[in-house]
Amino acid sequence: MSRFSHKKITKGQTLADKFRKARLEKELSIKDVELETKIPIKYIEVLESGRYKELPGDIYAKAWIKLYAKLLDLPIRELLEDFKVEKAISEKITELGTISKPKKSFFLANIVWPRVLKVFFVSLVVMVLLGYLGWSVKNIISAPEVTIYQPSNNFKTSESSVDVVGKTKSEVQLSINGELVLLDEEGNFSKTVNLVTGLNNLEISAKKKHSKTNNIELIILRESFEIN
Repeated sequence: MSRFSHKKITKGQTLADKFRKARLEKELSIKDVELETKIPIKYIEVLESGRYKELPGDIYAKAWIKLYAKLLDLPIRELLEDFKVEKAISEKITELGTISKPKKSFFLANIVWPRVLKVFFVSLVVMVLLGYLGWSVKNIISAPEVTIYQPSNNFKTSESSVDVVGKTKSEVQLSINGELVLLDEEGNFSKTVNLVTGLNNLEISAKKKHSKTNNIELIILRESFEIN
């Protein structure tokens, strides 16, 4: 085959396809092409992949296309026209992609977002503080809890007295039937209460400073002995 005869190019092929197919048909490696044309391997690969944006410029690109086409016996003018059309399409696609992808606003990135984050964290801190304040106020004004271990309500006994045993907070002021009861460091208490025969109402009151009062009522029945 004459070196200056041209190969038939299949319609629908891209410039890259034409170069790659012709090179393989000639059984040439990319290194062989570099040695024959002096085109750097990097740009041979670019031409065979259609990545025209990576070419240094149209002057170099057209010169390399001519050299490469001549080596592969391909029609130079047709390949240059392919390059022109494909490059224009590639640039248009890139341009459309850039338009459709919103650019990150400097104002949004550097002014709005920091302010939004600042407002968010400040609001979060305020909410936590308000929640803690509400919990503290509720803890201060709510009536203290009192646990009575003994006696139970409606307790029956024949004894003349009963031991009232229980637990509350150490800072609570606790009284039974108006009489102040001493608490230990852990809030435990024990108080002996005298009973009368019949029903006995024990009124237990517990209160902290500034809090509501927790009133507990126990009914104790002291049974009398019947002597036959």
